Amino acid sequence: MQSRPSPPRPVLSFRVGVTGHRNLSAAQMVRLDGEIADLLRRIVREVRAVHSDHADVYDDSPARLSLLSQLAKGADQMASRIGLGMGFRLRTVLPLSPRAYRSDFDGANAVEFAALLKQSEHVWRPFSGKGSRDRAYALAGEATVAQSDILLAVWDGKAARGVGGTGDVVEHAVRRGVPVLHLDASGHGVVTALWSALDGLSPEKLDHRNAPSRPLTGPLLRQIIRALLAPPTDPEEAAGLKTFLGDHSRRLSVRPEYPFLLALTRVQPLRRRNFVAPDYLRAAEANWRGFYDQPLVGTAETRASLAGLQAAFAWADGLADHFAQSYRSAGVFNYAASALAVMMALIGLLAPRAGTFLQAGELLAVLLLIGNTNLGNSRGWHRRWLDYRFLAEQLRPMRSLALLGAATPERYAHIRVEPAERWTDWYAAAIWRGIGPPPTIPDAKALKTLIDHLTREEVDDQVAYNRRNAERMHRLDHRLHLTGTALFYVTTGLSVTALIAAAIHTKIPHLEVRLMTFVSATLPTIAAAVFGIRGQGDFAAAGGRSAETAVWLDRVAAQLREHPGDLTLASRGLEDATQVMLADLGDWRVSYRHRKLVIPG
Repeated sequence: MQSRPSPPRPVLSFRVGVTGHRNLSAAQMVRLDGEIADLLRRIVREVRAVHSDHADVYDDSPARLSLLSQLAKGADQMASRIGLGMGFRLRTVLPLSPRAYRSDFDGANAVEFAALLKQSEHVWRPFSGKGSRDRAYALAGEATVAQSDILLAVWDGKAARGVGGTGDVVEHAVRRGVPVLHLDASGHGVVTALWSALDGLSPEKLDHRNAPSRPLTGPLLRQIIRALLAPPTDPEEAAGLKTFLGDHSRRLSVRPEYPFLLALTRVQPLRRRNFVAPDYLRAAEANWRGFYDQPLVGTAETRASLAGLQAAFAWADGLADHFAQSYRSAGVFNYAASALAVMMALIGLLAPRAGTFLQAGELLAVLLLIGNTNLGNSRGWHRRWLDYRFLAEQLRPMRSLALLGAATPERYAHIRVEPAERWTDWYAAAIWRGIGPPPTIPDAKALKTLIDHLTREEVDDQVAYNRRNAERMHRLDHRLHLTGTALFYVTTGLSVTALIAAAIHTKIPHLEVRLMTFVSATLPTIAAAVFGIRGQGDFAAAGGRSAETAVWLDRVAAQLREHPGDLTLASRGLEDATQVMLADLGDWRVSYRHRKLVIPG
């Protein structure tokens, strides 16, 4: 029997970047050949061990190992040749066109360059504009780091002799939080690891002189690989990952209470998807159609490169929508049911003969309230909504970051050399590693067009969404506030009327007294339920966060449009936009973390 479709398990992908000196003596080459081969062999062994140990969370296909190299003579060509022999896929990053770059080499080095170029799975050249060759080399180094999970550096430990040299690439990797495995260029030194996570430091202000460094022993290499690839060890996080990977699509929704609330308050009309959700994969395909409507983005190669990311996003987004509606609707139901239970008790004042029926109804309302709360909490509607929505928004901007080739999603600083603390971070990182190589940007016009397209699709789209959400949340909060307040005012009016009647000795019929008592007790009950829904949803704060996020993203979009021809600045700009969006979601996640379903008191 075929199992139900569920979120994709990521393919285990691991990318080793290479940088190193060109001018190495024959003796150095012999010694380094053995050291590089030994190090790559150990990396392969550790990566495959992670795949074997965590086969339940990774795809069944073999681990995909890639080596990124600029194919320069010396260390680059040597590591590339060794890597190919061990089963690595070779991905080449060229600072210049193949013809211009080939002029850097002669003799056997030129022959090997041509041979390795033919064996490359993918050849990519970042567009550097009309600047100097130094700028092109620097950008190639940045791109190598951005597309690598770990950097193998054959380096003498000295500052770069030119812009974009080995020392510069190492410094960039240190600041970007990428582990560096340093092989002394002499071939005599001990292999060392440089990584901010070794001491739990933030990498941005570090360099090779003050970055934490350790001799690369077997256990340390194992720790580093597992910190990058292994899922969280915390039982709660491991359970969250297992739940997500075992989840299934839910097309029908039997919890329409929250959509009805939006419709009653005239904030948003009822829609078909409130009751029947679209197929997750088809919905994502429709959602991303505009994103692919661009020459570089819409190619078959780019679509194939992003296919795994799109599928992962589709599941996270679809499930997040489902559990958001389930949780919010359950909260609305709880407050409505509590008000209904009180109202049934009060109706007994008007219809004492129906007392038994009303007591049974009151009991049923209370039991449904308790059952609803227990059901939602036991099935983790609240936690799954928060986790799945955060994951979806981690995944969405990766499509744009990946296309630039020199940008990365936020690298979460490890407090220790241990796996990610949150399963959503682990899953997002695993999906990011599996994205294919970026498309080559041929010229300045193509770069400008691409950056404008990504700004419009990724940043402007989120600005518009956050503005709409801010306005929607403000209206909902305001109308709930007006409704609750109006009910209290009516209650006050009834009470004042009764007091005036008593003061002037006006006799009110017994039935009208009971009716007035019922209404004056019922209206505050409904008002309290309305304010309870308002407080549980925290709509005002949600709207405020969305409004602030829209302002920040609008500034980022303006900055991106100021430098449409600079790949580095565009990469940093899109990274900034991603961090703004995730910071907003992080605040939302923290504020809602403890807002589980409760029985109104």
